Amino acid sequence: MKLEIVSAAEKRKGARRDAAVVFVARPEKREPARFETVPEELRDAARNSAPPDAGNDGSVWTVPLGAEGPARRLYVFGTGTGEEMAPRKARGLLRSVVRTLEKNGEGSALVDFPFALLRMSPAEGRDFVARSLLVALYAFPRYRSAPNGGPKLTDLALAGGRGVFAGASPKELKEGSAEAAKVAAMAAFVRDLGNTPSNDMVPRMFADAVKAAARTRGVKATVLGKKQIEAERMGGLLAVSRGAAEEPRFVILEHRGGKKGEKPVVLVGKGVTFDSGGISIKPADRMGDMKWDMMGAATACGAVLAAAELGIPLNVVALAPLAENMPSGTAYKPGDIVRFRSGKTAEIDNTDAEGRVVLADALDYAKGLSPAVIVDFATLTGAAVVALGLEASVLFTDHDDLAKALVSAGERTDERLWRLPLWDDYKENLRSDWADFKNTGGRYGGSINGAIFLKEFVDPKTPWAHVDIAPNAYFEREHAGYATGATAIGLAMTLRWLKDRSSR
Repeated sequence: MKLEIVSAAEKRKGARRDAAVVFVARPEKREPARFETVPEELRDAARNSAPPDAGNDGSVWTVPLGAEGPARRLYVFGTGTGEEMAPRKARGLLRSVVRTLEKNGEGSALVDFPFALLRMSPAEGRDFVARSLLVALYAFPRYRSAPNGGPKLTDLALAGGRGVFAGASPKELKEGSAEAAKVAAMAAFVRDLGNTPSNDMVPRMFADAVKAAARTRGVKATVLGKKQIEAERMGGLLAVSRGAAEEPRFVILEHRGGKKGEKPVVLVGKGVTFDSGGISIKPADRMGDMKWDMMGAATACGAVLAAAELGIPLNVVALAPLAENMPSGTAYKPGDIVRFRSGKTAEIDNTDAEGRVVLADALDYAKGLSPAVIVDFATLTGAAVVALGLEASVLFTDHDDLAKALVSAGERTDERLWRLPLWDDYKENLRSDWADFKNTGGRYGGSINGAIFLKEFVDPKTPWAHVDIAPNAYFEREHAGYATGATAIGLAMTLRWLKDRSSR
């Protein structure tokens, strides 16, 4: 897929495109549609052909253009918005644009988007819209007997309207295009990992996939097998994997973009490639969704791979503990006591609270890397979804500066975070008569209890954040501009945070 970000002058250059796309607002139904956001050379064509619902949210019409126009056809989409447009609404609108162009067989298009409507700076808006267009093109036809042959739309140019790119040099625009394409390509890789069914994405297959991706990006990849995991005394990872036929893996990815000896940023991701719940088995309804229980690992690994590809000048390490959680005669059981790599013990109250059990060993392993900061990602709790719905991931940290930085990055990429407490008061919920603590804390405050458990394995002197991505790591149906399935939400936010950190 070719994506080009162009200035007002450049958009008139080159070959004539199949389609041009513009946007018209109508803040109030009783008011006429507003055509100010349409480029002057297309304004009359759009206005003279406007239907009665022009500018309404969801309205679209097509206008044939003359031989001298920038494209063969003009598509006019209504925004229904006046002064501002929320990024989430914009992403849904852009998905509609891509789907319409695809349906009509358009191979190339110029999208003239009114960036002034976005609640973002021009540069961040540019990146967001470019990424949203590419994300909208994502498809996963791998398992269809008759694949559709991929997207018909293969050439996109993005202009910003109202001269928003007028001050940018051709070099800056080219770099913006390249970066958006790289981030979108990595998001597609992360989504592919998640959408692949668990029979083709067991721990060793996940490890092989990210190792191959690392090889082409200059990232050092180390994969620990079962014997090495045993040598590391990773009792949590071993316990969760014990009931499965597939052996666990522990992946280490290293991007050495910073100064030699500089403390690394460590990203940790939960990698349960299928979660049946184990002996505490889940209900059969929608258990198939549990192929997505490795999206934390996919996010962490994808961020390191993308950081290398973008040349972010930081040392960044990803740790991904990988396992299947299955019931069998060898599976770990409620009442078992597990001893972790750190030496701490936990009474297993529920085998379906396995994510924190595998992460505990990874967080302890991270201590040995002398990290500057640790951020972990996990589809950890259904309680997070109950608390926030689908619109934000949950953030836990005791470090205010880290919280501010991550929340800011999330706001600017529309991958939002909402902070919940990590108060020590919640420790009582994990009290055990037989071990240092239990792995669950009862019905109330489920996502907090999970975070409190993880906190036990982190050095309090090291800034650490836990991001529960269960609300939006995948969607059961199309939502907020994303297709059904894995979203890669968290990737763009993490890369924005890493770039911010590298420029301090």
